[in-house]
Amino acid sequence: MKDILKEYESCSGQCVNFNNSNTSRENREAVSNMLGVRSSTSSEEYLGLPIAVGKRKNEVFQSILDKIDMRIDGWSTRILSQGEKKALCEMIESKLARYWWQKGAGKRGIHWCQWKFLCRPKEEGGLGFRSIAQFNIALLVKQGWRLSNFSTSLVARVFKAKYFSNCDFINSNLGNSCSFVWRSIWATKDILEKGQVWRVGTGTNISVNEDVWILNYANFRLSSEGDYPQFDKVSKLINSYNRDWNRKLIMNTFPEGIADLILRIPLALEPHEDLLAWSGESSGEFSVSSAYKLLHDRDPIAYALQNNYKDFYRKLWRLDLPSKIKIIIWKISWNYLPTRVNLSFRNLSSNIACPRCNRSNETTNHIFRECPASQIVWKDLSDPTFFLFSNADLIDWLTGVFTSLSLEKCRLYCGALWAIWGDRNSRIHEKKGRSSQEVINFVRGYLKELDGVRKIDRTLPKEEMAWNPPSGQTVKINFDGAFDERGKQAASGVVVKNKMGRVLISVIGLHKGVTSAFEAKAIACRRAVQLTLKMNREETIIKGDSLPIIKKCNSVRPAKSLVGSYIQDIQRITTKARKLRFEFVPRSTNNLAHILATESLRRREEVYLVNDVPIYAKGKVRDESIRKLD
Repeated sequence: MKDILKEYESCSGQCVNFNNSNTSRENREAVSNMLGVRSSTSSEEYLGLPIAVGKRKNEVFQSILDKIDMRIDGWSTRILSQGEKKALCEMIESKLARYWWQKGAGKRGIHWCQWKFLCRPKEEGGLGFRSIAQFNIALLVKQGWRLSNFSTSLVARVFKAKYFSNCDFINSNLGNSCSFVWRSIWATKDILEKGQVWRVGTGTNISVNEDVWILNYANFRLSSEGDYPQFDKVSKLINSYNRDWNRKLIMNTFPEGIADLILRIPLALEPHEDLLAWSGESSGEFSVSSAYKLLHDRDPIAYALQNNYKDFYRKLWRLDLPSKIKIIIWKISWNYLPTRVNLSFRNLSSNIACPRCNRSNETTNHIFRECPASQIVWKDLSDPTFFLFSNADLIDWLTGVFTSLSLEKCRLYCGALWAIWGDRNSRIHEKKGRSSQEVINFVRGYLKELDGVRKIDRTLPKEEMAWNPPSGQTVKINFDGAFDERGKQAASGVVVKNKMGRVLISVIGLHKGVTSAFEAKAIACRRAVQLTLKMNREETIIKGDSLPIIKKCNSVRPAKSLVGSYIQDIQRITTKARKLRFEFVPRSTNNLAHILATESLRRREEVYLVNDVPIYAKGKVRDESIRKLD
């Protein structure tokens, strides 16, 4: 046993911790005597977490809750603004809610809404806090993803041998006498299945009707539209001789909308195995954040906001203002402020008169719009936009004014709302207030001071980089793609230069059925690699201004992204080239390829020129030659 452990340490670079042991008492004593390790004092926990979880889950996890309770109670609630509290809340359901709303140690505070509403995304009216329950599920989905996609790992092999030896994880059954860990992971199968999508290679492993394989198809599976029994596998829709879709067969079989989506799925030039990818990420790789978003989108009680309200919240959180101000505006939009009328609804106040004017009941709308003191503030700010939407309710007034103002004017607008609320609180708690002009001066001074702290970067503009020629016999190939969203067309521009900076070849191609600018750049990169193989030079450098594409080309992992078929071709061709490498360059050094792509897309023309470029690009070639000489 000692020899085995020593061999493990030397091979893995990891040392065995002989201070930890979790075996039966008799075996523990025997092994302790033989190896010289001490007996563990606690066999119930490891790294602070329970090892065995039985039916009494509340009791098992209570110690963890107690530790969280003690940590939260230790946080100061007096010296932190709510913006700073928000940052803390994002780090660790009921306990967080209590901390968020409380006003001091031991004071419960008023819970103006349920915690789940604070966990909505910011653009949907929430504060973007994590739902601990949903985040835990997302973490469990990750384990299911790893069981499915990393089947050779030790953990996956153990689970497979014990729970699903005759099938894959997706088709597994819960079984009897299973562990708490397996039960938890197995319960996330439906989430995992909803997030998976097939990337078409040969199509032999993909069911036409039952699997998810059509990009952007709302119903996920074709079986929801009606079965197509004549095709059991996607491979029957592909022409094997030219690696293209059987357009005529597809158009005659499927409805026009579905047929169009199928024909847009890219296919590699040579067949490769079908791959399961994660639909929540463009890379095709699983992420916990995208799984969490999928859980939120599937929530049946999710609150649906109108688009104008979503635009309001997006703009609010984009403003360059402290969180404490934006949170006040957020509270105004939901009527979560402790106005006297709101407090009276909760039997916490009998006086509902406005402390500033003593003329009307203090509602949220009255404080910020109807109170004479506030109206003077809006008037002295001298912007007629503040008086628009006078007949609308408070939230429509907020969203309407936000839509009509620039970002800079929105900062002033939010600052004024915040200052009005602060003046109201000063009158109640400190028995002193400001005049309308003092409120305005305070807001303008605060924003000016804020701009002084967050100075705009006034460093000198970076010197524009120029195209540099390759050394020796190396040739340099630059590529770029242009995309037409409306026509779903793209153009690829590729230019080859030698060490003198002289153009050897310029190639422009048009491509139909393209779905994104990202795909257009991937097509252009594949065109550049194909040209490399054809030229058969000793060394070639391919450069582009799309960092994700360059990273994927340099990777050896199977490409599961939306452009995976093109990356598969690039990786395959790269193995045949003599010496080829990919480099990222900024747009300023890739302008010639960019001009070729954008102009050809506009003119709808294809070009293949030797030792020349189209007439509209000659000026750029001349500029680069002058820079090279300088």
